[in-house]
Amino acid sequence: MANLVGVFGTSHSPALITPVSDWPALEPNIARPGLDRLVGDVRDLWDAHEARFDAATATLRAAVLAVEPDVLLIVGSDQGENFGPRSAPVFEMYLAEHLDASAANRRDEGPDQFRISLPIARDLGIDVLKYLCHNGFDIAHTSETVDEYGIGHAVTWPMRFLDLVDSGLALLPVVTNVWNPPNVPSVERCVTFGQALRAAIEAAPAQARVAVLASGGLSHLVLDEELDARVLAVLRSDDVGLWGSIGDDELRLAHAKHGLPLRLNGTAEITDWIIADACAQAPADIIDYVPAYRTRSGYGVGMCFARWNLRT
Repeated sequence: MANLVGVFGTSHSPALITPVSDWPALEPNIARPGLDRLVGDVRDLWDAHEARFDAATATLRAAVLAVEPDVLLIVGSDQGENFGPRSAPVFEMYLAEHLDASAANRRDEGPDQFRISLPIARDLGIDVLKYLCHNGFDIAHTSETVDEYGIGHAVTWPMRFLDLVDSGLALLPVVTNVWNPPNVPSVERCVTFGQALRAAIEAAPAQARVAVLASGGLSHLVLDEELDARVLAVLRSDDVGLWGSIGDDELRLAHAKHGLPLRLNGTAEITDWIIADACAQAPADIIDYVPAYRTRSGYGVGMCFARWNLRT
């Protein structure tokens, strides 16, 4: 039987794959008023932020490898890459034999750069998918991508900044819908999906050691420290029922209250952390949380890195 050996979470900002000197290019060109609570030049903190990111990703990489997984199941959201008018399922598994995609930053790196080729744990994925379909979840699957970079950056970027491309791991991508309403998963649905995902892994007949990695979040592209604090409190708790304190619209409409387009709502990626937390069924250890502002107007990312203390 397959065995869940670890659950982890990471933000996947382009700041993790580009030097500080390139961070100004990450700032949106949509003007917003400055925030009184942000004093001074936020760029003065960027070197310190980069050092914290480097330390956190090194710790996270070591933690992933320490549980000796065979398979890394990455839960991440599609952001206009392969979901869209043709198809936008709530949950989708990538079940090709191999993953061939680019981990480029998509700004000044083309799809032919940072190519990665990794095996997909397809047999395990089929078993997990069958279990989920038999237990109340209609999971889509695909073996093709339409984006020139391949599968979305939620899957490829962590492999790059965690330096796991040559780790010998097989991947099992689980992609969630956050940018194609109305069928975006609710907080409650993510909780039940995470619980079912763990049961599916543990019921799979394959002899595999599986680690789960949530990729994305926390709040962005307008950073909301108050929301992040509530999310962190639930992650550190032992009660997945506390996710009910996070409203669906707080995630789905985080962009709208700031008058921004949907393409700037990364806050909805918190749903992937909810899935991981419900899968772990244990409190999280927050390796680091950095409210990483890019501008005094509040643009930025709640950068978070975590591991869950699974019970044996």
